[in-house]
Amino acid sequence: MPHAATLEELSSHIAAIQKVPGQLLEDAAPEVDLAGLRCIAQQLLELSRERRLAAKVSVSWPRAAVAVLLALGALITWIPALSYNFNGGFFMDDAMIKKNPNVYEELNWLRLFRTDYWGLDMFQGEWTHKSFRPLTVLSFRWNHALAGFEGSGFHVVNVLLNWVCSVLMGVLGFALGLPADFALLLGALFLAHPVHTESVLYIVGRADLLCLLLILVAALLYTPCVKELQPGFLLLPLSAVLMVAAGLCKETGFCFFGLLAGWEILGGLLTSWRRGRVLRILAMLLLGSLACGLRVWYTGTAIENMDPHSNPIAVHVDRGVRLRSYALLHGIYMKLLVFPNFLSYDYSFDAIPLVLDASDCRLLLPLVAYQGFFMLLALSLSVLHPHKQASEAPIVGMAILLLSFVPMSNILFPVGTMIGERLLYIPSAGLLLTVVSLVFSWKRRNSGAALLCIAGALGIWRCAVRVPEWKDSESITTADGLTQLNSARVQFNLANVYLQAKQYDLALDTYQRSINIDPTDHDALPLYHAGQILFFKGQHQEAARYLEKAVNGFFSPLTIQEEEIWHDYALSLWFVQKPQASIAHFQKALSINPTFTKAMNNMACAAGLGAITGILPREYYQHAINALDQAVRLDPANVLYWRNAVALMSGGGDESRAAATWQQLVAMDPQGAANPPKDCSWEFYFR
Repeated sequence: MPHAATLEELSSHIAAIQKVPGQLLEDAAPEVDLAGLRCIAQQLLELSRERRLAAKVSVSWPRAAVAVLLALGALITWIPALSYNFNGGFFMDDAMIKKNPNVYEELNWLRLFRTDYWGLDMFQGEWTHKSFRPLTVLSFRWNHALAGFEGSGFHVVNVLLNWVCSVLMGVLGFALGLPADFALLLGALFLAHPVHTESVLYIVGRADLLCLLLILVAALLYTPCVKELQPGFLLLPLSAVLMVAAGLCKETGFCFFGLLAGWEILGGLLTSWRRGRVLRILAMLLLGSLACGLRVWYTGTAIENMDPHSNPIAVHVDRGVRLRSYALLHGIYMKLLVFPNFLSYDYSFDAIPLVLDASDCRLLLPLVAYQGFFMLLALSLSVLHPHKQASEAPIVGMAILLLSFVPMSNILFPVGTMIGERLLYIPSAGLLLTVVSLVFSWKRRNSGAALLCIAGALGIWRCAVRVPEWKDSESITTADGLTQLNSARVQFNLANVYLQAKQYDLALDTYQRSINIDPTDHDALPLYHAGQILFFKGQHQEAARYLEKAVNGFFSPLTIQEEEIWHDYALSLWFVQKPQASIAHFQKALSINPTFTKAMNNMACAAGLGAITGILPREYYQHAINALDQAVRLDPANVLYWRNAVALMSGGGDESRAAATWQQLVAMDPQGAANPPKDCSWEFYFR
C-alpha cells in the first residue's frame, strides 16, 4: 500500500484526470497505464471508505453524555410552558387567532386564501401584512377544533414542534456526516437557544416552527439524491411538495428550493456531474422559481399602510440613513444569535434609534457581524473535501443561514418590524449547524466542544429565566416593560396592564412615557388611553387635547376600531362646553359604524340636554329621541337606553310619552326599572 502522502498526491492527480475531455483520454490510452491507474484508484477508494467508517464510529462517549445532559436540561426548561394557556389573556395573539374567522368560524376556503395571517383581506382591505400562511392558520383552526381557546393546546403544540425541530437538527447533522456525539450536541444547542422563546411561546411564532420542520424533513428526504444513492424520481417531487408546504406556513420556505439546488451543485463540484444530477438541479431551480414567482404574483410583497412605528427605517426619506440603520439591525440580529442576553418581544420605535450619521459608533456592531459571517463562510469553504467526513455540513449551514436571513433583512423589500426575535428561529439552525460542524473539523475539537457545552449551559440558564416571563400576557408585558424603556409600544402595553389593574395614576404616567418617546404624536393609542384616564379623572380640558391628537394619529384596525376614538373625543367636547362640535363628532363615529349604539346613546344625551337647557336649538330634541329609538331597536335589552329615553322625554315636557316608555321598561325588566330617572346617563368605559 502506498504511503499516505503519496495517496493524497495520487488522489489529486486522479481528480485532475477526471477533468480531462473524454476524447483526449481515448487518444492517450495507448501511452498510459490505465490498468495501473485503475488499481491505484480502487486502493484509494477502499482506504477512504475504511477511514470514513472508522471516523463515524469514533464517538466520544463522555462528550455524548454531556450532550445528552444538555438536551435534558434544555428540555426541562420548556416543560412549564406545557401548562401555559390563554386564561391570562392573549398576548397580541388575539388578532390572528381569537379574532380571525378562519380559526373559529365554518371553514371558507375562498376566505382562507384571500386573507393574510391576521385574517385581513389582502386585496380589498385598508391594511394588510401580505403574510399569506394558510397552513399555519389551519393548524390554529385544528387547535381550536380540539379544545377551543381554553386549555394549553396552542402552547403544547408549539413546544412539541420545537422539540421535534431540535431532534431533526441532530438527525440532519448526522446525515451530513457528524458523529453521534456532535449530532446530539447540535440538537441540544438548538433546543437551548434562548432566542427561540418568542418563536415558541408567542403563538404567532408557529409559522417559523412549522416552516423549519418541513424544511428539515425535505432536506433529509432529499439527502439520498445528493449522495447519488437514489435517482430522485420520487424523492424530488416529494421534497418539492414539502418546500411548497413550508412556504405556505411562512414565506421563507419558498427560498429553500435554493438549498436543495445548491446542495446538488455542491455535490457535483465535490464528486461528479452526472446527467441525473444536472436534471435534478434544473428541475429544482424551475420548481423553485415557479413557486416563488406565483407567491409574489398572488399577493405582492409591499405592506399596505405600514405602521411607521413598527419599522421607522422603511419610511425615512434619506437613503443613507436607511442603509446604515438596516446595517445596524443586521448587527443586532447577529448579536441575538451569538449572545442573547437582552431579549424583548418588541423593538419598535424608538428602541433602536436610527443611524443618522456615519460616525455613529454603533456601526461597529454590523462590521463585526459581517466580518464574522465572511470568516465562517471562508472556513466552511476551506474544509470542503470529497473524502472528508462532514465537510459539506458547514456550507449547508451557511446556506440555511443566508436563505432565511436575506428575506427578513430588509435587503430585498422592507419588512413589518425593526427586530423580531422569532424571525431568528430558522437562521439559528443554520448558524448552529455551521459552528458545530466547524468545531468537529477543527484539530482541537475537544476544546471547541467544551466551549460549545459551556455556551449550551448558559443558554439553558437564560431559557430557564425567560420561559416563565412568557407565562401570560401580564407577566411578559411587565417583564419587558421594565427593561425596554425606549420602545413606545412596550411602554404602551405596560400602561395597559396598569389600566386593567385600575392603577390609573401609574397607567397615565406610563402612557405619558410612551407619548414622550414620539414627539410627533404619531401613534394614536397612547394618546387615546391617556385621554380616557384624564376624562375619567374629570380633567376634561386635558382629555380633549389628548383625544384631538388621537383622532389625527395612526392606529391599526387590529387593535381598536376608529369609531371608538371619535366617540370619546366627542364626549370630551361636550364636557368642555362645545356641544355642536360634540354632536358633529358623534355623527362622525356613526358614519364609520352606523350600528354603534354607544354613540347613539351619548349623542342623544348631548343633543337632548342641549335642547332642553337651551344651549342648542330645540330641533335637536327630536334628533335625540330618534337616536335613542334607533339604539333601542338595535339593543332592546339595554336598560340604560330605555331609562335615558324616559329622562329626556320627561325633561322635554313629553310626560305622556315618557310614562308609556317607562311602563314598557317595567314590563320588560321589573328589577332594572327602579325609579324613573331624572337625568341622562352617559355611557363610557375603558377600552
